[in-house]
Amino acid sequence: MDGAQIIRSLLLAEASQDIQAMADKLADNIVYETPFVLPGVPNRIEGKEQLIQLLTQFIGKDQGMYATWNIFNINVYPAEEPNLFFADMQAKGTVSSNGHVYEQSYMSVFRIQSGRVIEWREYFNPLPLQAAIASLQV
Repeated sequence: MDGAQIIRSLLLAEASQDIQAMADKLADNIVYETPFVLPGVPNRIEGKEQLIQLLTQFIGKDQGMYATWNIFNINVYPAEEPNLFFADMQAKGTVSSNGHVYEQSYMSVFRIQSGRVIEWREYFNPLPLQAAIASLQV
């Protein structure tokens, strides 16, 4: 499986809220960053276990914030530098407790090493996430 296929597989697993399938694509020492995130939400996570905990909290099928979650219009672009990729995609989720609809566009940067994602940097507008989290307070 080449790097673009690994990333597409990771994102399709995310679309189906399959955290274990996502974990299978991540390096143990992955670094996940979200440079433009809300206060109180970590902007850097180091290590697979910690990232899996975050993913479970937000998109986990049984205990996540979202009852439904989908990633679609996935495009993966190889960079000139080997093992570096860009991806853009859209997401839509429904907050479990109240039906609030979350919609977002993402731009991500991935680095692959030894067949696994070692770096994942995600860029998105934090305002829709803020609205989804605020809907939990109502």
